[in-house]
Amino acid sequence: MGKRYYCDYCDRSFKDVPATRKKHLESLQHLKNKEEHYKYFKDPEIILKEEKMKNPCNRFLFKGECLFGSSCRYSHYSPAMIQQLQYIVDTRNKSKEVKTYNPDPQEVVKFLEDSIKADEITEIEKDLWPRIPGLDNIPNLPPSLRPISYKDFTDGDFPDWGWM
Repeated sequence: MGKRYYCDYCDRSFKDVPATRKKHLESLQHLKNKEEHYKYFKDPEIILKEEKMKNPCNRFLFKGECLFGSSCRYSHYSPAMIQQLQYIVDTRNKSKEVKTYNPDPQEVVKFLEDSIKADEITEIEKDLWPRIPGLDNIPNLPPSLRPISYKDFTDGDFPDWGWM
């Protein structure tokens, strides 16, 4: 048995002969199935634009189905569905606007320097991390078990692991 060609859009297979494959790929049923498949990946903004230009399909509204399916020149979307699609498009556009704002780092530094005066800054000497009782008396603790202080974070000199 020779090689067979399987079409994912049409869910059928046939002998893989170039002429047969070309005939199938140009067939109306294959083109409809392919269009129906890619319809799910279409941008909501494009769908909304297309559906707003169409009149409602009476056959689909009254009977619940239309013989023309996705190739119908009338809209199969209800007003509620179009409103929901409009909401999705608006939400996407707003999120794009938010993402595009990147403040200048120098402006941020200047703002922070201007908003806080040097005399308002006070250092707080307080243990931010709880100490484990009993470890204070043990000599030569590894760095991971030593008590943490604020200066450990500001100091750039990190000790090596193990004995000193």
